[in-house]
Amino acid sequence: MRAVYSCLLLVIYNNHLTFPIQATNCPNGYLKATDGRCHDEDECTGAFVQTLCGSNTDCHNTEGSYYCTCKAGYLNPGKQRNITDGRGCEDEDECNGTSAQTLCGSNTDCHNTEGSFYCTCEAGYFHPSKQCNFTDGRGCEDLINLLPNSSSFADIDSFAEFSSTSLFNLRNESSTEFFKLISNFLEVMENYTIAAARNLHHQQKAKFSSNNLEIVMQAIRNSTIPNDNRSNLSTTNNSLNIGWESVAGNESFDVAAVVLISYKHLGSLMGTNLLEGSENESKLELISEVVTAAVTNTGRSHLLEPVTLIFSNKRTDKKAKCVFWNSSAFRWSTQGCQLVEFNATHTVCNCMHLTSFAVLMALDVIEGNDAHNLHLITLVGVIVSLVCLAMSVLTFTLCRALKSIRTTIHTHLCISLFLAELLFIVGIDKTEYRTLCAVFAGFLHYFFLACFSWMLLEGVQLYLMLVKVFNAKSLRPTYMYLFGYGCPLITVGISAAVFSQGYGTNEYCWLDLKSGFIWAFLAPVCVIILVNGGFFIITVLKLAEKFSSINPDMGQLKKIRVFTFTAVAQLCLLGCTWIFGILHFQKETIVMAYIFTVINSMQGMFIFILHCLLNKQVRDEYANFFHRFYRLKKDSKYSEFSTSSTQGPRSIHETGM
Repeated sequence: MRAVYSCLLLVIYNNHLTFPIQATNCPNGYLKATDGRCHDEDECTGAFVQTLCGSNTDCHNTEGSYYCTCKAGYLNPGKQRNITDGRGCEDEDECNGTSAQTLCGSNTDCHNTEGSFYCTCEAGYFHPSKQCNFTDGRGCEDLINLLPNSSSFADIDSFAEFSSTSLFNLRNESSTEFFKLISNFLEVMENYTIAAARNLHHQQKAKFSSNNLEIVMQAIRNSTIPNDNRSNLSTTNNSLNIGWESVAGNESFDVAAVVLISYKHLGSLMGTNLLEGSENESKLELISEVVTAAVTNTGRSHLLEPVTLIFSNKRTDKKAKCVFWNSSAFRWSTQGCQLVEFNATHTVCNCMHLTSFAVLMALDVIEGNDAHNLHLITLVGVIVSLVCLAMSVLTFTLCRALKSIRTTIHTHLCISLFLAELLFIVGIDKTEYRTLCAVFAGFLHYFFLACFSWMLLEGVQLYLMLVKVFNAKSLRPTYMYLFGYGCPLITVGISAAVFSQGYGTNEYCWLDLKSGFIWAFLAPVCVIILVNGGFFIITVLKLAEKFSSINPDMGQLKKIRVFTFTAVAQLCLLGCTWIFGILHFQKETIVMAYIFTVINSMQGMFIFILHCLLNKQVRDEYANFFHRFYRLKKDSKYSEFSTSSTQGPRSIHETGM
């Protein structure tokens, strides 16, 4: 029996050696294959890899396990390199910390993005690749070192476009360094365009035009001067006439060349208020394109004969100035340039040197006695206006006999105009405080619109009283308040949201005229004037019709006629004020300044006269008030006399005298 048992164990042992035992369970990280063995499970190929690692990760399989790493630009919250907790990775802010300087280089700004970053140059610097966004870490160079790649038209234009964009981004008209960059840009343009002109054949002309500039050039060779002895170069808006002796100089030459460059947008950067030697003229405007005239003659700063430049004018005035850009002083100057002719379309200048030129227009500047007189008129007029408006509000509020829908309208019209006039005198010239100036402009916009809104309500009320339902008073106060104050608020809110930069200018705390933003005020005012005009015309026609009827209510009709007259006069007053106001703000002249100042500062007095002094009912109320006041004062004196008279005998009795 023992022998049989031993043989059975031997068979089992031998079978174990020759046949594998089938696996029943595999450890974690392994899967049972068809042959029954456990093989490594690739967790990174399954549908649950996103769950295992989390977002923004890469999965890596290992024997019996796996691990996850963050994608480039992302970090694990636990700051671990290999992760298996499934929390994923978050965006890494490469620009936060000291690494930003290493990533981008010097004179740069770092900008973080989702999973990445990019760099830009600081204002006044450029990247060697001339790309706006980069990540190569090379940093940026000073803009003054920027040069075209070659003297070809394409490279010159590319240089001009890149430089103009950089200068517009850097724009700072109070910085000498900024104007130094402009001077350097003009000098580089001269040098490279002259280099391009040297490649022309004898008497050959070449032209180039782009969105930024126009270039026209001509050359002569082998000391051969053409018979006409002059070169005429023209761009779309400007032209140059110069003698070839001035181009070549006195010496013999292999090539002599002349170039005319017209810059289409550069003028807005070149500080028109920096006219050398004219510090008292605080207002100047560039009315032409900036042009550069360059020649091969090295003595171009003192020419033997003048060159003639003809500019197309963007606008006209009586005080045009021919100027050149002084690249050492970084200012416009009139030295060596003379105005020959000026008309509605062109300006002709003669200059004894060559550089960059333009035409400046000196606007009429109000100063001296005129400035003092205008300030005094404004101050006195607005104070009188404010007093009259305050008296009007008190009259409409306290006189019970005047209680009506029209009186309510007049009250809120006067309140709106009072606040507008107060803000006008306090804040119209606070341009040194940019934010405060914009706030003043916004409130002025609101309150002046409110004035016109209440005037429109008056026109509607007159229409309802006479035309719709005779003697009707159907305007409800709630609706009037919503319209009178709500519509201006909506208009100002939309205007500020669309173009907030339009509030406040360098000259006034009012709406910007150059950008067309003034139409945020003019458009609703024009609509209100037209609608009100329509109401008044209908009202007048109906009045005439009712006066001619068989049984007219003469008393009521005469009252409405007076109401209509005062409303029309009031509309004309405010409308004319802003007609002259727009002319004044657009083109500040002495005449317009005086007219606008007088009418604007006296609006309150005119309204007080129209609605109070010319109203018999109000005059009667004033008479009753002064009569009661006089009687009260008289009674008070009589009371004092009576008191003293009674006290006299009593004192005698009391003293025994």
